[in-house]
Amino acid sequence: MTDKKPDPRRPDETFEPFEETRRIPWPVYSIAIALAIWGVIMLVQTSTAVQVADKTQEEVAKEDSTKLAQAAAPDLDAGKTLFADNCATCHGDAGEGVAGAFPPLHGSDVVKLGGAKAVTHIVMRGIGGKLNVNGDGYEGQMPAFGSVLSDTEISEIASYVATGLNDDAKTISAPEVADIRKVAGDKDPFDGGAGLAGLINDLPAQPNSEAADQGSDSERVAQLVGKGTDTVWACASCHGDKGEGIETVPRLAGLPAPYLAKQLHDFQKGTRFNDSMAYVAKGLSDREIGELANYYASMSSPSGAKPSLQGDLKRGAQLAKQGDWSIGVPACFTCHGPSGVGVAPNFPGIVAQQPSYVAHQLAMWAGGARHNSPLGLMAGIGKALNDADRRAVADYLASLAPMPAMDKTELAAMESNIPVREGVDQ
Repeated sequence: MTDKKPDPRRPDETFEPFEETRRIPWPVYSIAIALAIWGVIMLVQTSTAVQVADKTQEEVAKEDSTKLAQAAAPDLDAGKTLFADNCATCHGDAGEGVAGAFPPLHGSDVVKLGGAKAVTHIVMRGIGGKLNVNGDGYEGQMPAFGSVLSDTEISEIASYVATGLNDDAKTISAPEVADIRKVAGDKDPFDGGAGLAGLINDLPAQPNSEAADQGSDSERVAQLVGKGTDTVWACASCHGDKGEGIETVPRLAGLPAPYLAKQLHDFQKGTRFNDSMAYVAKGLSDREIGELANYYASMSSPSGAKPSLQGDLKRGAQLAKQGDWSIGVPACFTCHGPSGVGVAPNFPGIVAQQPSYVAHQLAMWAGGARHNSPLGLMAGIGKALNDADRRAVADYLASLAPMPAMDKTELAAMESNIPVREGVDQ
């Protein structure tokens, strides 16, 4: 047998008569070309859109960053106004200070070395004790403003003092102040220059600390304040652990010791009326009254008061600073000292006092229910003020920083002024 060769003229065995070779229809070509063109266009558009989006995102981020920086940057004009309202009374309009009394802030070596950051710490915590500024000695008795000024307000004041009154170019932002408040906002005032030395590098020599000798630490006083006795309620149960008071219960921290002692003796004698305080005062000895007075006079605490009587703060500021002679009322600060921090021994500090207490006492002066003020001045003032004025001045005083604690030297000098049971005549 021989293999039979296929006949090339005949189709092979896989031939399908219905599979004739055809040309691709032109609509298919058109669609394919159109899809290709569309794809290229979309690719170009997408690429352009991505580039535009990226650029827009960068611009938005840059704009947001600028806005945040502007928001964080302190307003130095506002700082100047806040300085005039809160600092100029003692430190002068231009921060020049008062020789022997209040240190300068303009050209201050403390400010120059510490900058806005150190000023922030000082404004927030205050100072209690001796310090040297530009080589001169001062009795540092600066109130703590941390409880009455916001982070933004402190940043504005500190930045103004550092850059407006001195040559430092660096300010401090509100977020930076907030960070400082978290770690130092509740701390006691700086212990004079010795305390600042731990804050500011290369600070010139400062007086030694007197903190260890300040205040009473007797177990008896601690017992009276914190726990009371069988016949005396604990002072802190009404006046607070820090002597800050609440509502109609007055703030005691930082008030002059002779004034506090006089009030306790007046409650004992019945020349000042309050059933609760009369009960407490009658259970105290003269020695205990003196020790409690010294204890609270040497106490420093943040303000626990806020305006709460819907008083007109502008009117309150006028009454406190200028008075109103059209109704025969002198400025509160005429007797109660610059900024209302008090003039020991007879005129107590009235700043950061509870507004309900102040308004209630003014009403009592007016009605004659209270009549134990020196020279009888408060009775006339209380009668001249109407209810709106009482609420206005009470709310304004509640908005101010608290008075600083009295230092040991000042307390010692007033020991002879602290009255005893039969020796009061103020």
